[in-house]
Amino acid sequence: MQIHDLEVFQTLYERRSINQTAKVLRYSQSNITARLKALEAELQTPLFIRSYQGLQPTKAGELTYQYTQTVLQATRQLRTQLQAKTKIQTVTISSLLFNYLVVQQRRYSLTNYQFKIASSTAIATAAHLDDPLVITYANFQNDRYLLSSTDWLTTQLLSSDGEIDKRPYLVNSDQYCPFRQRTLAMATDTDQVLAIDSWESLIELVQQGQGVALLPKYLVAQKQLVPVADSNTIKLPYRTYLLKNNA
Repeated sequence: MQIHDLEVFQTLYERRSINQTAKVLRYSQSNITARLKALEAELQTPLFIRSYQGLQPTKAGELTYQYTQTVLQATRQLRTQLQAKTKIQTVTISSLLFNYLVVQQRRYSLTNYQFKIASSTAIATAAHLDDPLVITYANFQNDRYLLSSTDWLTTQLLSSDGEIDKRPYLVNSDQYCPFRQRTLAMATDTDQVLAIDSWESLIELVQQGQGVALLPKYLVAQKQLVPVADSNTIKLPYRTYLLKNNA
């Protein structure tokens, strides 16, 4: 008897419907029916009476529901206790997102998480990534991870004084970086574009008036930068992924 079979049974008991249970748990109705039959076979007794009014629990079903409640509650408590003793979680995260989510907004505590700063290319092409959390604006596709949430970074073309003049567009040298891709789409054939290896160096050059760059707007206050006149804001999505074994 598996915990997941008990979770299916609990939902069936509370919903009294195979159809509704399938929708709630996001399984096919045939899958729910098969799990119920397997549980009844294991217990060697019917747990429900099927009728046009839905599922009606038998006496055995009532007893099984009480057992299910006890086991699932104990399982939740055990998971909570184990998670409290779990080692610090490792987060793979893009550089600008670390600055934004950890340094500025303090959404993730340095005492509870260990951070690996990685480029968009490193994240998007990682073959053996196994950190519990990945937070990135890269095009991350990995069957071992589940998408947890999607949020947005508000970006704009920034300079030291709000002007472009003849200053070059500065882009990250990271080929998978969406900031780079959006900037190259903005620049014309006659615009000079310079690739910079690090975000820190790129931002410092913008502060010194040696270039303009598409950057998150939180840097306006943090780095005393100015949005370029007549430039539009662009929302770039970033996503949080959970390793399936930890989800």
